[in-house]
Amino acid sequence: MADELPTEFDAIVLGTGMAESILAAALARCGQKVLHLDRNDYYSGDWATFNWDGLQRWITRQTHPAVQAMNEAEGTKPVECSKLEEGESALSVPQQANTISSLEMFTYVREKAEEPPSEEKEAQEKSETVTDKEEGQTTAAEETQQQIHTTEDSEQATGEVESPAEDTAETLAEENERGDKSDARCEEEKQDSPEEKKQDSPEEKKQDSPEEKKQDSPEEKKQDSPEEKKQDSPEEKKQDSPEEKKQDSLEEEKQDSEEKEKHDSPAPSSSGTQQKEVQEKAAPPKKMEPKKWTMDDIHKEWRRFNIDLSPKMLFGRGSLVELLITSNISRYCEFKAVSRILTLLNGKLEQVPCSRADVFSSKFVTVLEKRMLMKFLTFCVEYEQHPEDYQGWEEKPFSEYLQSRQLTPNLQHFIFHAIAMATRDATTLKGLKSTQRFLRSLGRYGNTPFLWPLYGPGELPQCFCRMCAVFAGIYCLRRAARELIIDKDSSKCKGIVCTEGQRISCRWMVMQGSYVPHMCRKPDPPVGSVSRGIFFTDRSMKASENEQITLLSIPPAEGCNFPVRAVELGNGASTCPKGMFIVHLTSQCTGSAKADLQPAAEQLFQPLNTEDADTESEKPKVLWCVYFSQLDSTDCDPSSLYTGLPENIVVTSGPGVDLGYEYAVQQARTLFEQMCPGEEFLPAAPNPEDIIYEDDDGYKSGEAPSSSDNSEENGNDSEWKPDQEKLDEGVAGASNEVSQDAAGGEAQGGDEGLPAGGGEDVPQGGEGTGDTQAEPKDTEEQAET
Repeated sequence: MADELPTEFDAIVLGTGMAESILAAALARCGQKVLHLDRNDYYSGDWATFNWDGLQRWITRQTHPAVQAMNEAEGTKPVECSKLEEGESALSVPQQANTISSLEMFTYVREKAEEPPSEEKEAQEKSETVTDKEEGQTTAAEETQQQIHTTEDSEQATGEVESPAEDTAETLAEENERGDKSDARCEEEKQDSPEEKKQDSPEEKKQDSPEEKKQDSPEEKKQDSPEEKKQDSPEEKKQDSPEEKKQDSLEEEKQDSEEKEKHDSPAPSSSGTQQKEVQEKAAPPKKMEPKKWTMDDIHKEWRRFNIDLSPKMLFGRGSLVELLITSNISRYCEFKAVSRILTLLNGKLEQVPCSRADVFSSKFVTVLEKRMLMKFLTFCVEYEQHPEDYQGWEEKPFSEYLQSRQLTPNLQHFIFHAIAMATRDATTLKGLKSTQRFLRSLGRYGNTPFLWPLYGPGELPQCFCRMCAVFAGIYCLRRAARELIIDKDSSKCKGIVCTEGQRISCRWMVMQGSYVPHMCRKPDPPVGSVSRGIFFTDRSMKASENEQITLLSIPPAEGCNFPVRAVELGNGASTCPKGMFIVHLTSQCTGSAKADLQPAAEQLFQPLNTEDADTESEKPKVLWCVYFSQLDSTDCDPSSLYTGLPENIVVTSGPGVDLGYEYAVQQARTLFEQMCPGEEFLPAAPNPEDIIYEDDDGYKSGEAPSSSDNSEENGNDSEWKPDQEKLDEGVAGASNEVSQDAAGGEAQGGDEGLPAGGGEDVPQGGEGTGDTQAEPKDTEEQAET
């Protein structure tokens, strides 16, 4: 049996999604004792981020027949619990989530790289054999010439010259040893090698070859002087005419001048390889072809992937950014600014002008359109102060309102699809509110309103879980509630029996919707679904000099009401290996995920097939993709989904279709106020250096207490010290800045990042910024501190 947990808590939280994690951190921060459980072996639930191997395991779990059979059988079997007391009943908790459906996976690349055909293989082996033979012959000739050089050098050093008789005896001995046939073969090979003829220098031509030395007669050797013997062979001496000697002399002078020029040049080289490099540098740059990926390559790079189930972005002035700043949780996470927003205009991807500078530098908007656009956007920022400008249009379609403002079709497209990102039936009031939210976040952290979490949005719930753990929250994965214990008299949840058989009591129960017992769910609930698609591609949707984090809203197709949102990420966002991009497609579900998203995929990518990529096409090739539908209950009232739930059980929703995190933050805040009325929601956590501990015996932090101080009598201090160690280890070296690499420079607004301990938006750390577990200090002491 696994290690047992404490038996009493103020709140038990089931699931580590975004809303549950924010709520758990808020409860622990205000002093509540929290137990946080998850039946999975990973954090974040439907908000999770996986590497390649983790995603494959997740896909297997969703499609395994045994898991599907377990989901169907749950809720129909009777509950038998030996941990119940008198006056108690039990409700069975589902052990598998049922939030994913219509999952389909497709591969469009080969498993391994193709081997060359057999004919090419044989030709390659033959060429390698010939090359080896030529190298062997060249080496033998070089050794022979080296021996000649050695002999001549020794003669020059000693000043001794062999006599004709000794020379003749040596020559005859060599002929007997090697044989006439071997000599003839060497002579033919030397004459037939054009490369060796080209490589011979004038000095080498003057030297004697072994064959010429062997063919010398004693009479010829007697006539030769030592100097002539070193310079010319007998055959050359007989054959060379005065005209040929003059020509050789001119060639030598020419070659000497070339060597001198090479010596004086900045990059001296006598080889053809360096000359080729110079030519390649002078030539215009070639178009880089995308890497040809195989599934074997993807498997080898499995650690470099961070693949999101629910890709979402943070608005620069959204509720989650403000919560990260005010709570000091921003120190646990890093971000990059979304650097580009695209739109599909007339079948072509165009960049959307967001800021004032973008509007006036855009080539797709005329001068008159620029003035009209700036005037309308200025109105949208403060539309509440000018109700007369939209009076009577509140419930009418936003598209019709834009037409009434005399905006051109281009401007209507930019505002409706790229800025407001509205659905086809969006009302004017909703469209104006979406446009305002977009514009208010501009310029704070970059040229666009959005931030992307490094390593994926699945990191954000873990940041709040970390804060909860710092303030004594207990976490346990692969363990969840097996039964809920219900008091029959009060109809409240008294606790759980966990999957390890341990009974644990609580005052409040928080659970994600997939943990709700089947007995408490209404039949045919009015829930929706979100269609999601994950695509691996070999290049970006729109090529650029620098890698971009891209957001694109594709207008809905004919007969469809919902647009398709695309998010493209590269290696710079720490999501995939170099040479690859990941594109997430998201839309409201109307059928299967594939049916909803495939029309958009056909607009963005090359035809989905296993053939090689079209290098001339600007569209990327899909390497691998998966479609799935995710349950969405964000627009549903809990009373329409559940019945018979005890009043001390609160239920959270999943990710939903929205781009941002506003719904999850607001839901967590509302539930916290219900559970802890009057308490502050996630106040700023103190910095480690600002915390001063003092127990009943007068010991402060940094002093060494005696062994008796660690007894059970000082329970508060013994519980706090492990948490302080976590805070020192985790917070002191954590990053608290927003990475601006993708934005290409500093932010345009006054805020330059998400600092955890400074800046005008961030409360300063120190005394008075949160509970510090220390005794109150005088004002003078605070001032001195």
